[in-house]
Amino acid sequence: MDQQGRLTQWNDAKGYGFITPLSRGPRIFVHISQFQQRNRRPSLNDLLTYVVGHDEQGRLRAKEVRYQNHAQRQPVKRESFSAALPITAVVLILLGLASINYRIIPIGPILSLTSYSSAADKVIANAYQAQQSGVQVGGEGVVDRVLPDDDDGSRHQRFILRLASGQTLLIAHNIDIAPRIEALRSGDRVAFYGQYEWNAEGGVIHWTHHDPDGQHVSGWLKYNGMVYQ
Repeated sequence: MDQQGRLTQWNDAKGYGFITPLSRGPRIFVHISQFQQRNRRPSLNDLLTYVVGHDEQGRLRAKEVRYQNHAQRQPVKRESFSAALPITAVVLILLGLASINYRIIPIGPILSLTSYSSAADKVIANAYQAQQSGVQVGGEGVVDRVLPDDDDGSRHQRFILRLASGQTLLIAHNIDIAPRIEALRSGDRVAFYGQYEWNAEGGVIHWTHHDPDGQHVSGWLKYNGMVYQ
């Protein structure tokens, strides 16, 4: 059953916040991936409809979220996104094949391949320039900096990854759902597949894990011969 509430807390850089129900009751956690409309970013005081669900720990989470007001829309540069679409299709096919191979051969040789890395970097660069969010992307890079875990809401392991193009990404890896990468250090190489969310610093990669509800494309991190999903 659909509920109504207002977005009373929102962290745009991390892509999550909390909804306060109009009918009272506890605040409900909401992730950017659950917003059904992708033509703008969430804003404080947005009136929303949503379905109440739970995560694996039994905590409330909002699903199938839709805007009920239309203020503060952000323009979308359609021409840049259109140009990226053919490349995106190629990258997703290559990454799908790579996902199969990772299960049967050592990861080290795969991480050394560059057949799709430049195309993947271009997709991410296009998404950044167009301020696109909700784009499924993959690639690899070198750890630039390891950050403290984010314990606000779902726990996330965080680190800055630098792509070959020079663009940096914040990787926010949900360690309430997927295992943490232990002993990660600057200079380590990490491959990723997840959902890109725009921010001014280069962007954030979320959903680097499986979806317990089976409603979202599964992502992953690959490091030192192991898959973290």
